[in-house]
Amino acid sequence: MKKLGLITLAAALCGSCLARPEAEVAQQPAAANIDTSQVYTYTPETGVGTPAGTVAASDADFYRSNIVVKTMGDDYIIYEYVDVRVDKVATLAAQYCYETNPGKSAYLRDIYLQKNHKRRATFDCVDLATR
Repeated sequence: MKKLGLITLAAALCGSCLARPEAEVAQQPAAANIDTSQVYTYTPETGVGTPAGTVAASDADFYRSNIVVKTMGDDYIIYEYVDVRVDKVATLAAQYCYETNPGKSAYLRDIYLQKNHKRRATFDCVDLATR
């Protein structure tokens, strides 16, 4: 009997959440109306942020200006990046490891946040089949 009461209560609560008035749905802002005038992109050459869209004409230029190789060796590489997700940096590390050590993959060792809000990611080139 208690289970039936709990199920009924849960169904009533769920039903009330799903039944929203149309006026409430219409008041939510559309994604196209987001003001991007305050979005800034960091440029390493000048050391300051500039409005987004004016720095890089293409994705390749954007990544070139926001990802820097700090140190590299035969079995590792360290990238410093800003305004880029780590999975984009991991793609570059995988390519580096494949070119320098065929058969090895990039393995993320660590990520550190610097005081200037940049991140440093260290990737090791390892044979994942033997790990």
